[in-house]
Amino acid sequence: QKNSTVRTDDLSEASGFVRCRGPLISSRRYRIINRNMMWSAFSRSARSSISAAAAVRRPTSRVDVSARRFQSRRFQSRQSEADRLIIVGSGVAGCSAALVAAEQGLSVTLLTAGSSIVDNNSYWAQGGIIYRNYDPQSGDSASSLADDIHVAGAGLCQDDAVQKLAAEGPGRVRQLLLDESGTYARVPFDRDPRTDELLLCLEASHSAPRILYHADKSGAAITEHITAAANRHPNVQVVTESIVTDLCMVDDKVCAGVKRMNRNTGEIQPMLANRGVVLAAGGLASIYQHTTNPAGFNALGSSVALSLRAGASAADLEYVQFHPTALYIPNEARFLLTEALRGEGALLRDADGRAFAQNFHPKGELAPRDVVARGVFRAARESPGGHVYLDVSHRDPDFLTRRFPTVHGHLMQRGIDMRKEGMPVVPAAHYTCGGVASDLQGRTDVTNLYVAGEAARTGLHGGNRLASTSLLEGLVFGASVADFVASEEGREVAASVEKMVTTVPPPGEVVPARTSEAAAEAAAKLLADLRATMWDKVGVERTVAGTAEAVARLGEMREEATRLFEVSPAVATAAVRDAACAGEAVARAAHHNRTSAGGHYMVDAVSEAEEKEELLAMASSA
Repeated sequence: QKNSTVRTDDLSEASGFVRCRGPLISSRRYRIINRNMMWSAFSRSARSSISAAAAVRRPTSRVDVSARRFQSRRFQSRQSEADRLIIVGSGVAGCSAALVAAEQGLSVTLLTAGSSIVDNNSYWAQGGIIYRNYDPQSGDSASSLADDIHVAGAGLCQDDAVQKLAAEGPGRVRQLLLDESGTYARVPFDRDPRTDELLLCLEASHSAPRILYHADKSGAAITEHITAAANRHPNVQVVTESIVTDLCMVDDKVCAGVKRMNRNTGEIQPMLANRGVVLAAGGLASIYQHTTNPAGFNALGSSVALSLRAGASAADLEYVQFHPTALYIPNEARFLLTEALRGEGALLRDADGRAFAQNFHPKGELAPRDVVARGVFRAARESPGGHVYLDVSHRDPDFLTRRFPTVHGHLMQRGIDMRKEGMPVVPAAHYTCGGVASDLQGRTDVTNLYVAGEAARTGLHGGNRLASTSLLEGLVFGASVADFVASEEGREVAASVEKMVTTVPPPGEVVPARTSEAAAEAAAKLLADLRATMWDKVGVERTVAGTAEAVARLGEMREEATRLFEVSPAVATAAVRDAACAGEAVARAAHHNRTSAGGHYMVDAVSEAEEKEELLAMASSA
């Protein structure tokens, strides 16, 4: 089975925008650049750049002395301000990285697009977070969790990432979410009222109940407490209303900071970060017409777009997870109906009331998400109303209102009583299994640029994410990024970057706002067209012709979006520029991977022999 990688040598700059060209294909052996080789090369590159700069330095004349002293004082001031780690995104991954880094003495600046630190996608997670069931009768273990992740990932998961999550997960939960010291978070997960033991629930494709939860608003509980911990830490500075439009690059492959747009003023200003930049701004499911992700800047593919424009690699972008059960109300955004409903016995029924999940998988409703999503998609397509039903009315009514208060309240406002009737559902884009290519410490193939959470592709999810791994992924890999940055090796990287930042515009140089109502309207229309193209051509089921058409359309959209941003750099034009860049990359990855697996399903998949022949033809014409 093939996986795809957006390689840095597939990128070229032309007419002021970044073009993605060439096949986005890699073998399993090439799916992530060899990390030891990668970082050895980075180190050599940094040393050689510094040496070259020293070699061309000329003696200072007398008339230059006062100016050089002034520049030296200014440079020292910039360097002091730049001695920090910038984290883009305030969700679980971003806050975990911030807290662990701050506790090791690093100065952290946490940028978030919203007006509040809790304005992030982690907040909206309903189901819960994987822990460990320590009851011997449960059969749970790190090994059994790893097996479940591999099965859900369609055999495409990278085992070292899986083993890391399975082994380190419980410890990171205790450290960051069950902390009693006051340093991190103390989340009020549901407990047995008689014993005060943590309650654990079962979700689809898990072999044991191992999910910690807080009713059906676990993400809100976790986010409120972990963001509060970040907010009160003396080494963490939180900056809201922040859109990162681009990365500050030196020497082509070294990241020295970000360009931050102030949402209130529209001004763009460089912010330097010798300690590195961590992209933790979520995935790209909001580039689809129907998505479970909330409105806003959180899931428009910004991390992928920023990385590609900076020359970093992305991988497995075709593996977009579609959640099988999003509430279907015409002309309304798709509201997520948590996986935990099916874990508690909810059944999928067609318009005639017949349960049909056993028709597409022996595990029925508890099959992997990609399987259930396609089953729901096909049944909904054949239904007169264009949807099917999720029915949990056979469970005790009091239990349902107590266990799922958020879902129950949302439904009752729309005249649907889950205690008595089925809930109309369709699939919707939910999660990005691929992302910016990184190793297990979050290092990308751009020096000093890191990534964590849904934005990253560590290989953990393979072709399809196991339920409730996302929040745990944010904890484990966000903390790992911080540990690396604070390590001796991380400090050496920072020291090399510190000597190179003289080529970056000083933070005082502000790009003034240039807003245009016409550009904003054009951006909104372009984003709507982009989302429709992604849903129709790169959705739950795909075809070779459809993805080819999407690649062509999205390439044109990216060029138009880039032009709009250049004419009028603003929130709307920045959003559609990122969405178009990410969307084109997803479409290319989907088109060039003809093997159906996980969230990537090609209706007219070609044979291995035909694929090999096409790859050879593409290589010869490159």
